[in-house]
Amino acid sequence: MELHNISYTDLTTNQFFELLKLRISVFVVEQNCPYQELDDLDLISNHFFGYLDGKLIALGRVYKDLNTVYIGRIAVKSNLRKNGYARTLMKFILKDVKTKFPDLTIELSAQEYLINFYVSLGFETKGETFIEDGIPHIKMTYFY
Repeated sequence: MELHNISYTDLTTNQFFELLKLRISVFVVEQNCPYQELDDLDLISNHFFGYLDGKLIALGRVYKDLNTVYIGRIAVKSNLRKNGYARTLMKFILKDVKTKFPDLTIELSAQEYLINFYVSLGFETKGETFIEDGIPHIKMTYFY
């Protein structure tokens, strides 16, 4: 998988279209969850994505505030899951974040069924499960 990390302002129109198309396919259509997929956080995010044979198959975004880096919108094309692409992408993201922001906390909001996946990458659950857009989630924090 060919990995990329591009800020919003440096994305091409076609790259941004591809990212949104995959996100909507996974988070809105596949999960039957009508919500505003495109939001203002995209404008301040770095967008991480992976291509296989010239086609976008995996993505995520990262943004930060003063003390915390937030990872979100991690998705892999449905017919290519269970092949390690999400793990490869997350390791790429974590390496970048730890290098650029070594003193900041890293957090994400995980869908409940993915807790073990994120734990295997070094995250720990934080707080109680909550419902976001009709899907059980839990906050998770990464420990270096």
